[in-house]
Amino acid sequence: MSDYLMMHDDKSNRILRWIMHGFAMAALSVLFVSAPANRVYAAEVPGITEPISDVTLSATIGGTISKIFLKEGATVQKGAVILEMDKKIDELEVERRKLIWDGKAELEAAAARVKTLKWMVDSNLELFKTTASVSREELEKIQLDYELAVAEKKKLEAQKERERVEYEMAGDSLRKRSILSPIQGTVVKIYLDEGEGFQENQPLVHVVDTSRAIFTANVEEWIGRSLIKGQTVSLKINAGKNTVFVQGTLVFVSPVVDPASGLLEVKAEFNNSNGVVRPGVSGFLLK
Repeated sequence: MSDYLMMHDDKSNRILRWIMHGFAMAALSVLFVSAPANRVYAAEVPGITEPISDVTLSATIGGTISKIFLKEGATVQKGAVILEMDKKIDELEVERRKLIWDGKAELEAAAARVKTLKWMVDSNLELFKTTASVSREELEKIQLDYELAVAEKKKLEAQKERERVEYEMAGDSLRKRSILSPIQGTVVKIYLDEGEGFQENQPLVHVVDTSRAIFTANVEEWIGRSLIKGQTVSLKINAGKNTVFVQGTLVFVSPVVDPASGLLEVKAEFNNSNGVVRPGVSGFLLK
């Protein structure tokens, strides 16, 4: 009976060892799949990630927010209006300047007078030369009138140019009453609500583009010697409780070493269109 139990225990132990061996091999295969190309890296240099574009928008003039078109978390296209300020006065000013600039009656009358006097000068000059039926004094008076008319026309043309510039300046002021996104990205922060006032250059909107990201690290000088702009590098980035491996392209390798730390700065850009990495997390440059 005891021999039977011993044989049964040995068989159970063998089965248990086979099962444990199977689990170990499975875990090992997962580990190998997780590591890119099963490489062993000589160094893991810590660094930080940031979005490819990160902008905080403000206005060059103070005012009151009248309308917010997008909420926090919304996707915004480049050039899209995020919010508008109260702009009724600016709209009226643009219309006023446009009416002034469009009014060309004086300039047209001046141009007609110049044309008429030019004909009179030419005609009287011909008469003065051929028949002497026009005196020199009369000819000189007509010539003076013509020159004064030309000067008046130039003055009105200059005035019209000033009115055009003032109209465009009014239009530019009106456009500044709208906050447009300079990039395609995500609205992550709107600092004020509709009806709230603000001062010039006060932050109003924060927009980021995370479709691509930048990894920044400070490496030892000996590592920096093997890095060149445009080179492909491997990055290990924290993503929640896991890590992800991505390929980045070096976009900056500092030509100088910081004398205080003995390190040089490098930056690698990588694709993040799937949104797996949330820029701001840490990671490692694998070398």
